[in-house]
Amino acid sequence: MTPVLQVVHGVITRFLLRQTGVKAGEANSGAVTLIQRFGFAANLSIHLHCLVLDCVYRFGTEGTPEF
Repeated sequence: MTPVLQVVHGVITRFLLRQTGVKAGEANSGAVTLIQRFGFAANLSIHLHCLVLDCVYRFGTEGTPEF
């Protein structure tokens, strides 16, 4: 699941960077993902639950993140 998750996060991050007009090396995005392996009836149903920041951030001169 790690390669799939890396692709998903990469696509979302590139989209957000493009929307803000910031270059890829200047800002980051963040996400938390839960991998659920089983469905309601204990059947195998692998899927992702993602909580993604709806913005990008970069570190300021003092090291604090700026959104």
